[in-house]
Amino acid sequence: MAEAALRKLDRDLPRLDMYAPELRARLLAQRAGIKEPRAKPKLVEKPRPESAQGLIIAARQMLAAAAADRELAAQALAEARIQAATIIAEAEATARIVSKAGPALPSVAAIQNAVAERYGISVSAMLGPGVSNDLVAARYEAIRQAHAARPDLSPAKLGRLFRRDRTIIIRAIAGKGPKP
Repeated sequence: MAEAALRKLDRDLPRLDMYAPELRARLLAQRAGIKEPRAKPKLVEKPRPESAQGLIIAARQMLAAAAADRELAAQALAEARIQAATIIAEAEATARIVSKAGPALPSVAAIQNAVAERYGISVSAMLGPGVSNDLVAARYEAIRQAHAARPDLSPAKLGRLFRRDRTIIIRAIAGKGPKP
């Protein structure tokens, strides 16, 4: 049939919106195996005690619940104190191990700053793409000093810190100058 004829046939049919909440709830209920969607449970108000005896009973129940909450809070606090003590003990043990390892190694950023200051250039210029003789000399000196101060860093890691290829780092460490 032509499209116009189909529209004429569909004109009187009700439209089903696939995003309608009623349809979505029905589809979800069918998928879960429930025939009818469940209604939300209604909150039932507790009957208000009208006599003095009822008020006393309600007060005792509230007092017992508060005491139970206080006991739970005390247990949680004790557990937290135990956990804090173990964390502090572990941190102190780690600090003792680290302090026995020797003095802290200087950071590569501090070496870069010192060399850049000595040459009178900025660190960003030294790490940037510039190829002037002063920049390259400062860069190579910083790389040599960083390698001497931090033997734990591989040429690849130094390359990432200086934004250079590892081959340039190896050339600087070897003491060769920039490529002509």
